[in-house]
Amino acid sequence: MRLHTTLSLVTIAVLGLTITSCKKEGCMDDTANNYDSEAKKDDGSCMYEEEEDSYTIPTTYAFEDGSVSTVSFSGQQQRLEMLSELVTEMKTGNTLGTTVSAATLKLMYENDPSYMWADATSLEMTGSSKQLRSKTAGGDVTIQALFESYIDSLNVISALAYDNSAQDYGQGGVWTNGTKTYLQSGTGIEYTQIIEKGLMAAVFMHQMTNNYLNTLDDDNNTDLVTGKTYTEMQHHWDEAYGYFTSEFDYPINGTDRFWGKYANSREDVLGSATTIATAFRTGRAAIDNDDYTTRDEQIVIIKDAMEQVCAGTAIHYLNAALGNLSDATLLNHELSEAWAFIDGLRYSDNTISGAGISTTDIDAALALIGTNFEEVTIANLNAAIDLIAAGTGLESVKADL
Repeated sequence: MRLHTTLSLVTIAVLGLTITSCKKEGCMDDTANNYDSEAKKDDGSCMYEEEEDSYTIPTTYAFEDGSVSTVSFSGQQQRLEMLSELVTEMKTGNTLGTTVSAATLKLMYENDPSYMWADATSLEMTGSSKQLRSKTAGGDVTIQALFESYIDSLNVISALAYDNSAQDYGQGGVWTNGTKTYLQSGTGIEYTQIIEKGLMAAVFMHQMTNNYLNTLDDDNNTDLVTGKTYTEMQHHWDEAYGYFTSEFDYPINGTDRFWGKYANSREDVLGSATTIATAFRTGRAAIDNDDYTTRDEQIVIIKDAMEQVCAGTAIHYLNAALGNLSDATLLNHELSEAWAFIDGLRYSDNTISGAGISTTDIDAALALIGTNFEEVTIANLNAAIDLIAAGTGLESVKADL
């Protein structure tokens, strides 16, 4: 019996060692990537997610490789300047007796080789392959023809040389309220505004949001473009930025025209200038560091902010029109701007992709305003404001725009 007892104690001890040695080993740190909730013994195998390398977001649109700039958007700078000169030419029609040549405007629109630009900023526009027409709505010939028809209408009205200081509807000419003077149709349409703001949307915003920012995944971001200092992806991002502003230090500069101007005008209510400029700089820095998650987040921010700048500016002019119903000249001017910005929403990628306001709502808002501004009503203008605000997330600030 004594021998049996001794053997039993030895057996028990061996079994105990076996049980102890069979405890499951693994990572027992619940903050680790490979944490094992069933592990009873930590085996030192814990693995942790490495923190992403941080990078700096510059305060201006300046990106370099060493001391060499990797930024280029000269084609966009040319197109912005082309539209500036086109607008200057159209506005000569605001002077009574000045006929604006449709032929000249069309040469400018398509940058015909025979046209000599003033090119005050020395961008080498004359003879350049860049133009506004080919980029209108991605090359849509129907939309191109629509803008050319606007040019023809502007020419016809300017040729009338009619002094409409009486501000009477029914006769196109130079309308004036004694302070402001504009070339407007007999129904109040100011084609200079329709063309300028329309091209801002159909060329600049469409190229920015629907072309360049939508195709970056197809771009090479490893190799430099032959003979250049940038990759394909870097360059396409820069070109999107160039359609927003031609200035590297926006909004210190660049707040005097086109989207840079209207984003800055909406800054107090929407923070548009800061939001868009910051997103462009952040996205470019992300591309430089192969951080495509951050890049894509900035794309969404830019698209949403551009839609709100466009819609917010339309609402701004509708609000202004409500305060100038008794001043036909100003009313026509403000409704022409509002009409152009509302129509411009259809060229935003948010509308095209279905992520933003629908074309149905855009058309309904335009119908509420109509094309005979003598017939506008307070109820219809308010209904148009409500429709645009609801479709673009601006309901809470529509009265402040």
